[in-house]
Amino acid sequence: MFEIRHLVLVDAIDRHGTLKRAAQELHLSPSALSHQLKQLESTLGIPVFHRSGGQLHFTALGRELCEAARTILGQVKEIEERVDTYKTTQADRYIHGYSATETQRLYDQAHSIADFIHWDSHWESGAHILEAGCGVGAQTQTIARQNPTCTFVGVDLSQKSLEVAAELVKDLKLSNVELQREDLTRLSFPRHHFDHVFVCFVLEHVPAPRDILRELWRVLRPGGTITVVEGDHGSTYFHPDSAYARQVVAAQVELQAQNGGDANIGRQLYPLLREVGFAEVGVSPRQIYVDDSKPALVQGFTRDTFTAMIRGIAEEVYAKKLLPEHEFQRGIRDLERTAAGGGTFCYTFFKGVAIKPKEET
Repeated sequence: MFEIRHLVLVDAIDRHGTLKRAAQELHLSPSALSHQLKQLESTLGIPVFHRSGGQLHFTALGRELCEAARTILGQVKEIEERVDTYKTTQADRYIHGYSATETQRLYDQAHSIADFIHWDSHWESGAHILEAGCGVGAQTQTIARQNPTCTFVGVDLSQKSLEVAAELVKDLKLSNVELQREDLTRLSFPRHHFDHVFVCFVLEHVPAPRDILRELWRVLRPGGTITVVEGDHGSTYFHPDSAYARQVVAAQVELQAQNGGDANIGRQLYPLLREVGFAEVGVSPRQIYVDDSKPALVQGFTRDTFTAMIRGIAEEVYAKKLLPEHEFQRGIRDLERTAAGGGTFCYTFFKGVAIKPKEET
């Protein structure tokens, strides 16, 4: 019979006594508030207030409605607080955490793989681009500098990550980047707001990647493109081979699964994008192969990116008893051996690019 906004209206009038003061609190004009009040009374079929000398006084039913409104709005507030708590908890489920060490690892990873991932990350001049899940800005710095005539809006759920990203944007003087906190399952932007969407290393961490892609679809204009980059731990192989090293990689996959993610999601990009409705889907493997002839990758990727990532989950692996400590540490040593003389390491990222049809399906 009535909506939450009507209950908010009744509560505000009860606390302030006049339309003018209630309207100020609700950021409405008195006439707009009066119109909504008449709508409520018309819906109910009876008056909620008596009007006298510029004051509003509740009818008997109006007083009952006001008391119910206060109870219901209190319950709504409680639910909103629980949702905020849930969202924060979801952010805390990011498997790698938000430490300074992890921030540096993300920057090391971004620098080491930029030539493999971003050689074709270009958009037309003037494009308005959403970077969904920008984190600490590790990828932002590359795509923003490569596309200086485009504008980027980087969003993330973690306020802590956004603060780090803001410092980076400031230090690099990236005037074409804006940052704001957003929940990727419920973005505040209107439909068709962006020309393009870029999302990198995000879907692997969420329990419902299709829901994220559907929300990104909503804010993308018809004819716009989406670019998705994800890794796939199942593509990892190395020399010297080691059952212990493979075991610690598997522990990472299992731990991420327990946290609601999928460390092998790279191989799923094509069907995911197709299921959501994107067209002209193209997925290309971006293989990182490292041996002694590539010292920068030995340090930047094998040691500082992949092995550092696996090393970083040690405490959680022990806590959840996925591996005993001596086996985990043996696996780490064997991974480090792949970065020594005569060792090799290989990992594959997948980059998917697709178009939102001009006529939405």
